[in-house]
Amino acid sequence: MSILLEARHIQFSVSEHKSSFFAPPRKTVLQDVSLHVAERETLGIVGSSGSGKSTLSRILTGLLKPEKGEVLFQGQALRDTAGQVRKDVRPHIQMIFQDPQGALDPRQTIRQIVKEPLHQTPLSTEEKERRVRQALTDVALPVDAADRYPRMFSGGQRQRIAIARALVTRPSVIIADEAVSALDVSTQAVVLNLLMDLQNRYGLSYIFVSHDLAVIRHISHRVAVLDGGRIVETGPTVSVLDHPQHPTTRALIDASL
Repeated sequence: MSILLEARHIQFSVSEHKSSFFAPPRKTVLQDVSLHVAERETLGIVGSSGSGKSTLSRILTGLLKPEKGEVLFQGQALRDTAGQVRKDVRPHIQMIFQDPQGALDPRQTIRQIVKEPLHQTPLSTEEKERRVRQALTDVALPVDAADRYPRMFSGGQRQRIAIARALVTRPSVIIADEAVSALDVSTQAVVLNLLMDLQNRYGLSYIFVSHDLAVIRHISHRVAVLDGGRIVETGPTVSVLDHPQHPTTRALIDASL
């Protein structure tokens, strides 16, 4: 399998507080992080709160720009010479956020929400409508859901809508940041199985960020463990979770028991 999305030596810092007299100190959130996901593969990213998981997912998507290092898509830089995410790449990398209710504009219909990523594409109005219908069908929602509003759906259904929005551009890789953590266990299983079915159907790659090792074990082929902004262990999911080598990995496993 060829590498699809790759991060090389990523570093990112944030200001800890503001000061009127001195430059605010910087806190390193990510330091020298390198990883990749191959075609049709799911890479799980785990770590405790504050380890840098969400920051890394936003850098991989292009929502944040790293201070150092680079992100590559199919071997080419994610950003152009002006530092902007390349327009030809943007449709290929989509994101699913943790809170489906917060991620969906309550004032918009489901059609408007799912169609939104297509606004900057040259597709015809008819093709955009066709893609919306197909995306809703792919996540097992009725086509007439397009004319309803997010408040009319359950939490699990709202996350399906978020998945449909990610699917509508026909992406190559989807980055899911705690995408099932807000759902109950039975709904989590339904959504995870849906994501796996979509991967088999469309050849998708996933980067799946989660603190839940049971979820990571269920969906991921490989796993990377973050601690203090560094990757401390990586490898096949079964090997890492059944035979952890780093104290952080062992601590995460112990905490999940």
